[in-house]
Amino acid sequence: MSPQAHSDLETPLVIHSRELEDTSDEAAAPPSPQASEGPAQHRAAVFPELTRAPSAPGECSTSAGVANLITTAVGAGMLALPCAVAKTGILLGGALFLLVAALTFASCTIIVGYAHRWRVGSYGDLVGLHFGRLGSSILQGAIVAHVFGVMIGYNVIIADVLVGSAPCHCGVLPTVLGRHDDPWWLSRPAVLAVLMLTVIVPTLLPRSLHAVAKFSSLSVCMLLVLASSIAGLALVSLARGQIAPDVHVLPTGKHLGKTPFEAANTLLSVVAVAALAFTCQFNLLPIKHSLKDSCQGGMMRVLAFGLASCAVLYATVAVSGYALFGSAVDGDVLKNLTSKFVARLLGHSLAHTLVYGVALSYTLCLLANFVLKVWAVREAVVEGALGRPSSDLPPLPFYTVTYALVALAYLISVLVPSIYGLLALVGSTATVVFSYLFPALVVLKSAPTLAQRGGAGALIGLGGLMAATAIYNHLAGHSLE
Repeated sequence: MSPQAHSDLETPLVIHSRELEDTSDEAAAPPSPQASEGPAQHRAAVFPELTRAPSAPGECSTSAGVANLITTAVGAGMLALPCAVAKTGILLGGALFLLVAALTFASCTIIVGYAHRWRVGSYGDLVGLHFGRLGSSILQGAIVAHVFGVMIGYNVIIADVLVGSAPCHCGVLPTVLGRHDDPWWLSRPAVLAVLMLTVIVPTLLPRSLHAVAKFSSLSVCMLLVLASSIAGLALVSLARGQIAPDVHVLPTGKHLGKTPFEAANTLLSVVAVAALAFTCQFNLLPIKHSLKDSCQGGMMRVLAFGLASCAVLYATVAVSGYALFGSAVDGDVLKNLTSKFVARLLGHSLAHTLVYGVALSYTLCLLANFVLKVWAVREAVVEGALGRPSSDLPPLPFYTVTYALVALAYLISVLVPSIYGLLALVGSTATVVFSYLFPALVVLKSAPTLAQRGGAGALIGLGGLMAATAIYNHLAGHSLE
């Protein structure tokens, strides 16, 4: 064995800040988890069919990648953030959001950095390289459980916003059209079917995220409309001295709970809501491969800009929504944002325009997020079943899998929407597996330093507490609201 080979075998697989800044894909490969094999040989041994090289650079610019990342992360969880702040106060809530943003950045850095070091093309390959097929299967199952549950949830929320529920059907469309008698063409199944056929199906025709990035950029603009509308209302309310009287900067026993257990449960519930709002780990590597600058440094820039943008957006919505409604804020702040409430600040004519504009903007955001969720769940299903990326499939099976997933999410959301609560529980616990557990385990598997072991242990411990809190609250019938 040559001295260089011997040196490579003794070098632990650790991410250093210097290495994270290395943007060259020609850097020397790190040692294998198996001391007798190099990365390529071990990858071929664990996954004989996965000897592919990382993808060639894509077509997306950095800004397009940032738009895809923001759209992946931002979803229904954003509207629960004002309620979370109502439980903790503005300062503690802000501190918890920053903690979750830092943890998300850390776990994302692990996934991107280790995938680069080991020359693997997907998150599943990375986990399979370290934990074999069983580990890869568990990861793919967790991603499918979370993402598919979110897809169904988006359909339910979109139908609530556009149509409403029986018996009044007071959604945007029945109100604008003056039809609250639920005609078949204005029913929840019909409206969702039209959206699936006219928006989702065409957007999923391209086999590159470059085309989807244009839709994501429009979605980001709509998010800015939503956030600026809520912030603008909060400023008008402040100028008129109509800020909710029970807004508090620091937490109080009334909101956190009377006992230490209740306080800890509330804080962990808030952390879980924030973690769901930042979740994007399952789509990191597809976004990386779609970039023109697809080296590690290029993706790190996308990650930094994307998560920072999400943090600013979340802070704006959380604080503004809480300032408007105080402790009466709903778990979905749009339910508080009614025409009647806004009319007190802007007058009736502007109130209807703003409320409907925000509702439609949010619907467009969820549709864009739905498209990216389909990308993620398709990748997990195909890689879990066939051991290769969906991009390798011929057109017929590729589109068959894609639109079968869309159809299944549609059918479940219109036929059995009552299981959404259970799906939310499964999704929130599954999130812990791919967002915190596996990134931490990959670090622990790779001869880390003492500090890295401590950080990985913290990720595992916090993730376990979040999952336990979600299960307890579901069984006890509690919610953040």
